[in-house]
Amino acid sequence: MLRHDILHLLAAHPEKYVSGERISQQLKVTRAAIWKQIQVLKEEGFEIEGQTRNGYCLLKTPFSLNEWVLKKALTTISLGSKITLEDELESTNVWAKELARQGGAHGQVVIARSQSSGKGRLQRQWESPRGGLWMSVVLRPNLSLADASKLTLATSVAIVDAFEELYSLRIGIKWPNDLVFDGSKIAGILGEVVGEWNTVQALILGIGINVNFPRERLSPLLKATTLLEILGYEVDLNVLAAGIMKHLEKQVICLENKAFEELRSNWLERAVSLGEEVRILRGEQVCQGVFKGISIDGALLLETDDGEKSFSAGEVQVRSKIGEYF
Repeated sequence: MLRHDILHLLAAHPEKYVSGERISQQLKVTRAAIWKQIQVLKEEGFEIEGQTRNGYCLLKTPFSLNEWVLKKALTTISLGSKITLEDELESTNVWAKELARQGGAHGQVVIARSQSSGKGRLQRQWESPRGGLWMSVVLRPNLSLADASKLTLATSVAIVDAFEELYSLRIGIKWPNDLVFDGSKIAGILGEVVGEWNTVQALILGIGINVNFPRERLSPLLKATTLLEILGYEVDLNVLAAGIMKHLEKQVICLENKAFEELRSNWLERAVSLGEEVRILRGEQVCQGVFKGISIDGALLLETDDGEKSFSAGEVQVRSKIGEYF
């Protein structure tokens, strides 16, 4: 794409001007064509200064999602090797599942600037306005079925690690797949299998993060927050996406190397309500006890009056004694 070629040239000379003539010669296009593409890049949020005799200088890249900026920020080997970025999708997970069925490669990523019908766990609606990070990753890891089920745990650790590295912000993990700050949800994860469980073709990891928009754009019924509310400023969505992919790739490799104990230890360090009394809701049944941690297969462990019991992520809801989801 001509616009990307122009960006590569400008980025190769940071804080310096590149003449229109030089760009024209290297890319074999007219200077008028270059000017036109520069205007499009400015509309996309790139800050490019033009001077009559000196040419063009790239001053700043956009914080909004942009394929060129995202690819430049990536440091991964496989995750993000192919990226689909759409302005709006019904659901990134739905799109990613279809790509997986068509043979989409391990590490392929689908991102939308907004979702019209995003879904969380148990088919709950997930509000996905512009300014958030709504992303799904196609994974074909070298894992057994039992270990593959731990990928949502790995994803939650990856997101927490990215937040700590990028913003020095510590957030907590709410079993099985939510991330919270001061009790309010900031992110969620939805893992889905493509194919029958005993013949898994791929796993889709959906990640939704409330980032560059005010809390008021979410339903008042939700106990939620956004990164903008916490930090007080907007962040680069491309850098955030790249950071999460970097840490997720690391966690997937750890699982492939059978290092679940390390993952479990990292997860427990960030777990919310660990050691506290909670209630597990399974259908009409309620089980109360102390949250003791997670088992070797990733199930929640609850110490009850009848002894220790385990619960899998797909069959329960967890609430504190005062009734809030934890």
